[in-house]
Amino acid sequence: MIYITADTHGEIERFSSKNTKKLKALDTLFVAGDFGFVWHSKEREKNLKKLAKLPYKILFIDGYHEDFEALSAYPDTVYRGAAAKEIAKDKIYYIKRGEILQTDDVKILCFGGADDPTDDLFSDNVPNEKDFENCLANLEKVGGSVDYIITHSPSGRTVRFLDLNSNATGATLDFLDILQSKVRYKKWYFGCGHKDKYISPKMQAVYEEVYKLGE
Repeated sequence: MIYITADTHGEIERFSSKNTKKLKALDTLFVAGDFGFVWHSKEREKNLKKLAKLPYKILFIDGYHEDFEALSAYPDTVYRGAAAKEIAKDKIYYIKRGEILQTDDVKILCFGGADDPTDDLFSDNVPNEKDFENCLANLEKVGGSVDYIITHSPSGRTVRFLDLNSNATGATLDFLDILQSKVRYKKWYFGCGHKDKYISPKMQAVYEEVYKLGE
C-alpha cells in the first residue's frame, strides 16, 4: 500500500509515531516535501541510516527547505518510471519535479518545490520553465490523465480559496492552476501548509497524519 504524509523536517520521531507504525514491508510512505533528512550533517546521516532500516520504502519530493547541494550529490536513477535520486539503496528515493511514478497499478504525478518564500537557501532552486516543460511532456505521454497528484505547494486557486483575502500569485502557483484545470485526476495531495485539512473530495492538505493514498 502507498501512504502519504508531509513536512517531516528531519524529525526522526515522526517515523516512530503511531501513524507510521502501521506501515509494513512492501508498503511505501510518500513525503510531500520538506523531508529534511538530506543535509550536510552527521546527525542527518545517522538518521538516514535509521530510516533505511525501516521495513517500508520512503519516497519524497522537495519542499521549501531542502539542501539542494547535498541532494544533487546522490546518484541519478529511475524509480518506477520516474527520474529520481537514490538516497539509500532500494529504500529511499527523491522523485524529481514533473515526473510520473507508476506503482501499484496507479500513476502519480509528482511536483516538488514552491515559489520563493524569501528563503536564501531556496531562492536559486524554485521551480522553473524547465520543470514545467518536463511535467507537461510527461503528462502528454499518459494522455493528460493520472490517478493522483502529489505536490508540495498547493495551486494558486487553492491558496486563494483557503484565504479569501489572499491575492497569492507566482510561477509555481500559476502552473499548478493549469494542472488543476487540465489534468484528469482522482485526488491531489499537497504539503507546505503545516495542516491536515480536507478541502474537497479531490483535494487534501497533508501534514502530520498518515493517509492511505486514495482514501
